[in-house]
Amino acid sequence: MSKGTEQIICKSQTRRNTFLHVAFGVILAVFTTQQSVAGLSWASQERITLGDILSGDPLPANDRIAYGDHPLQFGDLRFPDSPGPWPVAVLIHGGCWLDIATLQYFDRVAVAITNLGIATWNIEYRPVDVEGGGWPNTFLDVAQGVDKLRDIAVDYSLDLDRVITLGHSAGGHLALWAAARPRIYDDSDLYMPNPLPVTGVVSLGGIPELRRFRQIDDPKCGAGIVDRLMGGGPRDFPGRYLSGSPFQMLPLNVPQRHITGRNDDIVPSRQVSRHNYEAQSADDDSELIVVPDAGHYEVVWPGTPAWEQVEAAIVSLIGKQ
Repeated sequence: MSKGTEQIICKSQTRRNTFLHVAFGVILAVFTTQQSVAGLSWASQERITLGDILSGDPLPANDRIAYGDHPLQFGDLRFPDSPGPWPVAVLIHGGCWLDIATLQYFDRVAVAITNLGIATWNIEYRPVDVEGGGWPNTFLDVAQGVDKLRDIAVDYSLDLDRVITLGHSAGGHLALWAAARPRIYDDSDLYMPNPLPVTGVVSLGGIPELRRFRQIDDPKCGAGIVDRLMGGGPRDFPGRYLSGSPFQMLPLNVPQRHITGRNDDIVPSRQVSRHNYEAQSADDDSELIVVPDAGHYEVVWPGTPAWEQVEAAIVSLIGKQ
């Protein structure tokens, strides 16, 4: 794909990869028989909302593991019903960096990915409106959560040579940032030595550039949300934006897949397009997939046409050694 271009994926397109086709069919069958949320089936053509994402009972994980001493420093580990070692997808939920959402936000996504034969590590972290959250601890929680995989890899048969990060919305920002951690200088509050390397990152409706998203002043997240996360604006803390905003950290030196809905009214695709163009210009392996007739939340709803693209991106990155 040429630099700066977008790959437009039509709803009618199908994936001919046999593994994906079978896995998707199994997932869809399981979810349509076991789950119905807010009157919407998994194959619904209605617009998915935040209320749909946050509804429903928690789905069980294989284990809940703390990565720190704070009550919000933990993650849910799920692994396939097959012999390991398994590749791992680190999941980082969205919710405007606020406590409006928890890691339950990603329960359905975690189950769907685990059914592809990939272990999932769905991490919680301190949001900006919880004591101790915001700069730098929201970032450091994610970093500690990712690095915790080193401590549990042997006991849980995890393949640390195949680890990706995946996040949605604000979690997409953190997933990109977590993948770029080797780029952080040792004079930053976010610096941690020897971060766990990842083989790729999938950003779903993610926020790659904090300075531009700050200009939107999105009413759904609340005025000044980026300033709350960073402790102020880029003029106040230019160094924080250099080490906390993925766009300012390019090249990330990690394969990136950005998947967004054409009708996303929270993180417009033009913001992601700019990051993708600059990433490609910096020789990063970066691809932008814009899904027609999808909004902000279809990309995290298993069974939608948008979700087919997410599965394909995950499997392609996990397969890279």
